[in-house]
Amino acid sequence: MSWTPLTDETRTSRKIHRCSWCGQPIAVGEKYQYSSGVFEGAFATNRLHPECDEAAQNDYRETGEGFALYENERPITAEGKSE
Repeated sequence: MSWTPLTDETRTSRKIHRCSWCGQPIAVGEKYQYSSGVFEGAFATNRLHPECDEAAQNDYRETGEGFALYENERPITAEGKSE
């Protein structure tokens, strides 16, 4: 799998989005990580909760592979809860 990154930035949601990692909603006003790029020849975007972005980055460092959309569990936050 090849991913060529184009954009990687923190945004504040102006509407409800779906996290690419866990599939749970990203609420209006919530910070999230936005990335865009070319995945195997096609333009693609991802929106992830901050803790999901960290989990995805850690998973990539360990496996060297991407992730399946919406098929991962949302990690527990520093406050001890999955939001």
